[in-house]
Amino acid sequence: MTHDDPFEARAIAAVRKGDSGPYDYLVSKYSKRVVAIAWSIVRNAHDAEDLAQEAFVKAFENIGRFKEGEPFGPWIYRIVTNLALDVMKHRTRFRHEELSENQEAARRDSAELGAVSNELAARIDAAIGSLPENQRIVARLYLVEQFEHTEIAAMMNLSEGTVRSHLSLARRKLQEQLADLYGGGDD
Repeated sequence: MTHDDPFEARAIAAVRKGDSGPYDYLVSKYSKRVVAIAWSIVRNAHDAEDLAQEAFVKAFENIGRFKEGEPFGPWIYRIVTNLALDVMKHRTRFRHEELSENQEAARRDSAELGAVSNELAARIDAAIGSLPENQRIVARLYLVEQFEHTEIAAMMNLSEGTVRSHLSLARRKLQEQLADLYGGGDD
């Protein structure tokens, strides 16, 4: 795969030669999307910012492993996805009580949204949030962040078929949870 950004290719080449200045271009180009990916997994803005910074540091430190001629985006997306998944594993293991407190705070925050469209968005977000971890992450990356199946497979180190399966299961569960929004019910 060749990439279509000559500035990106030059920045990567310069960083590989020890000039860290052009790395700022890569950070500014991908920062917003990297933070969004982290947030879609960890659901905490502060953690997402930290993970994005950590991902860029890790990418910088490992730039020698980057495949020349490839676009930088999928590589940094995979790094941040892996870091965020590690955080989620840690949370699952060690923060059961804190997690339930955070969920209660999130419910209070979403209750304050008020407007119909925000209530709808909050309801959809809650439905996605209730999915099992891999289904939730795949659903957010595909439906919200609009990544392709192949990109998600690369980020999560899963086969494309597994990603499609998680997405299919997630969609089915979301349709059940949000059935009243689909209309056409037999009430």
